[in-house]
Amino acid sequence: MKPYTLPLFVRRNPMDHELIVEQLLAQCKGLIEHMLPASELHSVASASLAIFAQLREGARAVLQAKITLEAQQLKGVDVTPCCPDTHMRYLHTRMVSPQTLCGQVHIPVRTFQCRGCEASFRPDDRHLGVPEGGDFTDDVRGLYAPVVAELPHRVAHDLFQRCTGVALSSRGAQGIIESTAHDLQRWQAECERQEASAGAGVLGAGNEVSERRVAMAMDGVMAHLAGRWQEAKVGTILVRRLEAQAEEPTRGAILGRRDVGVLGSAADLAVRLKQVLRETGGEHIPLGEIVGDGAPWIWTVTDAHFPGVRQTLDYDHLSEHLYGFAPLLYPNDPAGAKAWVDQKLGALLTNQVGEVLRGLTCMRPWTKALCDARAQLIGSVERNRTRIKYQEPWESGLAVGSGAVEGACKPVSQSRFQRAGMRWKPPGFLNVLAWRMARLNGTFQDFWASRGLTIQTSG
Repeated sequence: MKPYTLPLFVRRNPMDHELIVEQLLAQCKGLIEHMLPASELHSVASASLAIFAQLREGARAVLQAKITLEAQQLKGVDVTPCCPDTHMRYLHTRMVSPQTLCGQVHIPVRTFQCRGCEASFRPDDRHLGVPEGGDFTDDVRGLYAPVVAELPHRVAHDLFQRCTGVALSSRGAQGIIESTAHDLQRWQAECERQEASAGAGVLGAGNEVSERRVAMAMDGVMAHLAGRWQEAKVGTILVRRLEAQAEEPTRGAILGRRDVGVLGSAADLAVRLKQVLRETGGEHIPLGEIVGDGAPWIWTVTDAHFPGVRQTLDYDHLSEHLYGFAPLLYPNDPAGAKAWVDQKLGALLTNQVGEVLRGLTCMRPWTKALCDARAQLIGSVERNRTRIKYQEPWESGLAVGSGAVEGACKPVSQSRFQRAGMRWKPPGFLNVLAWRMARLNGTFQDFWASRGLTIQTSG
């Protein structure tokens, strides 16, 4: 079907609001009369796509009319000079043509010069929504950034174009990623400064300090960066409310959460965690425990930067070892394997680590695979024996498993950066990581709200 072209507004007074509405209604009527009898649009799917494309052009015409009307109204507003006892000199007006979700629009940009300091000034940019840099407005950036943060670039390009009609070049897409990540990090830094000056930030807000504890978890994920495999470090900070007299062991309610990620050493992660605690008011809350999966670097950095804090071996990781070992012990008895695991986990939760070790040591393996797996399991438990004391933190409302950081590490890092064949450069890695962290921390919508946009996400 031949596209129906919506004519631009010609031979009209830009300030004539009624004429603009009249022409828009006439164009919409023409569009409907053109689309309804089209014989090739007999199916719902083909008609839906065609109508979407045509309505997008109609929306672009409405948006262009609004921009033109707003620009004309701004011409009647006095421009305030930046220096006292002087005035502004008009220099020129040029047209910028950014890409919006409705299509490309043309925005007149006026430039003035202060007579006092001779500084150039564009007073209409913020009101008209002129992009600070690049060729895309915030509506495009606000929708594309989270898509490319979740999906590989080529998939994100294709999906974004199919859903919005906006085609992005590789250079344009890269510019969106870089500019939005830069704006996000600048906004986050300003928010952290404000929280620090307020004295009680997101993590510090809530009940009395004596009723709260900070729990941390750390993990790492490998990604192919700059031609070699490197490990990115991820950390989660949770503030929990402790239950004063809980009838049964339960994890305390989460009052605040922050996720951080660094591309550097374990010490860099520790420094960043301390910085977040300080800037959000969490440094005044007692640090209850640090949970890790048994990687040596986690305990090393804990001893160096958080001395004296309880170290807890991740219960979830230890459970995985037991569940991996049980089928070798009961190869033809799934029910027996599960019962064995449940018995061992129950013993570990009540601090009966010695009993579990004795049971493993007395075991007589009958295959080499079982012997090797038993030796690995015994070694893991022995190395972390002092960290397998789950009863006290469990009963006091703290976590004994790093589900929080695992929930951050896998969706934030592994599911995006470890896809088959992916290769990253450090700047691109950090830009995408910043967006994924913003979604986890719940600051994604707040960032765009600070720029006048309401962006809905699924979590």
